[in-house]
Amino acid sequence: MNRWMLRRLALPIFLLIAFIAASFLVPVINPGYDKVVDYLSDENGRVIAAPPFTPDEMPPLGSDKLGRNFLLLLLVGAKYTIFAALAIALLRMVLGFFFAVLYTFLPVFVGRFIKGLGESFQYIPLVIIVFALLVPLEGAFHSEILPSNRYFFIQVVAIAAVTIPSLGIYLGEEMKLFMKSEFIQVSRTMGAGRFHLFKQHLLPQFRRHSIVLFSEQVSQTLALLIQLGILHMCLGGLKIANFGIMESIPVYFSETNEWAATIAINIQQIFLRPMLVVVPLALFALLILCVNSISSTLRRVLIEGEGGRMTKKAEEERHERTVSVSKDLFTLKQ
Repeated sequence: MNRWMLRRLALPIFLLIAFIAASFLVPVINPGYDKVVDYLSDENGRVIAAPPFTPDEMPPLGSDKLGRNFLLLLLVGAKYTIFAALAIALLRMVLGFFFAVLYTFLPVFVGRFIKGLGESFQYIPLVIIVFALLVPLEGAFHSEILPSNRYFFIQVVAIAAVTIPSLGIYLGEEMKLFMKSEFIQVSRTMGAGRFHLFKQHLLPQFRRHSIVLFSEQVSQTLALLIQLGILHMCLGGLKIANFGIMESIPVYFSETNEWAATIAINIQQIFLRPMLVVVPLALFALLILCVNSISSTLRRVLIEGEGGRMTKKAEEERHERTVSVSKDLFTLKQ
């Protein structure tokens, strides 16, 4: 890893690690981070504020509708958001690769049918497909037949599964172009079978692009989680709590506190307390920016080879600065 690549990757990777570390440390340092606060009172015991509290009443970001510290909830939920996006992207990559291999070696007429079917689904938003698949499980979750952790796992698998055909077709088309290379045709002429072509040619070629493609899948997953959150379809599901002092008002809350769920819970407060929606959206944007920055750097280094060229150019310029022309003609003086 050269110095140019390290400078490009240092800040986004540091931010991701910082979010994950804070997410694990908050429950250890402050076990009561999710304590429900019904009201705030002064020294005389007089009620001065009711939730959701403003940033002045509960710094630095205020509270949610249950009176819980909003910043602490976001920090704790960061690990669920990041790890879920990583897991979904990994499943997409692994299953999509094997789908692409099968698609590459299928007969031509079967491949055309699958390609046409996959392209037709590209006009349907993925969020609608995921929502339609998971809606039947919402009833089982709310009736407590399906536990939250199991529902979380099913959601991760379902979100990954809906993109496998489109990703597999995309990778398959790239593999078909790669299989038309001259050296592949020479290998086939010399008697190479499908397994040999897969092991010696397709797999190394996929490894080269897999890291870049993986980071792109992570950013797409984060964007999909935002859309699902707006539709109240959140990882781990949403529970209902009774809120209010004088009257009982049902309020959604999340056991995982992941960021899409935070948006879903507070979307009704967008005009009254915009911070409750804007802040998690800004954190999502920051995560996507970090992942896109990592993806762009890896693409320029691993695929385009730009980092190596820049390093070589910098070394040549440094070498030229250390070399000066001597007074003697046709000689160089170090």
